[in-house]
Amino acid sequence: MSEELLSASSADKSIESASAALVAFLDRLLEIGRPETMESLAATEITFSQLRVLCALGSHDGPMPVNAIADQVQLSLAAAGRTVDKLVSSGLADRREDSADRRIKRISLTDDGMRYLETHLALQHDTIRRFVAGLPAELRDNLCSALQPIVDDAVDHFCNLVTR
Repeated sequence: MSEELLSASSADKSIESASAALVAFLDRLLEIGRPETMESLAATEITFSQLRVLCALGSHDGPMPVNAIADQVQLSLAAAGRTVDKLVSSGLADRREDSADRRIKRISLTDDGMRYLETHLALQHDTIRRFVAGLPAELRDNLCSALQPIVDDAVDHFCNLVTR
């Protein structure tokens, strides 16, 4: 085998190994937090689609038109519109006319919507904190050393996943 093929094969194995380890880690972490997340959703009667729309609104700077929400959360325009309607009627989102084009409706989080989203995210962050706190110090340090360069580097390692 040529040196190039060996190198490519080694890279493929490295990618597969790292991917498998990360998927197994994230699956276990999600499994730990799932009961609290489900309880939180059930207590407020928020659907997964509604949560996805809330997350899209919470991660966007400023109000969004319904078609942009539909694209981001991968719902049809009609389904996104119905989901937004439910969020507006429950007081978690607000719908206003666009100042430049009254046909366009801009959707944003209300204060209640922001509080709901912050509470939901706090549950996830607490799960992660509890997991990390239970690790031996050496593993915590290794985890931090491995992740820090990925998230703090001047190079955006996540940009190749952004498709919108």
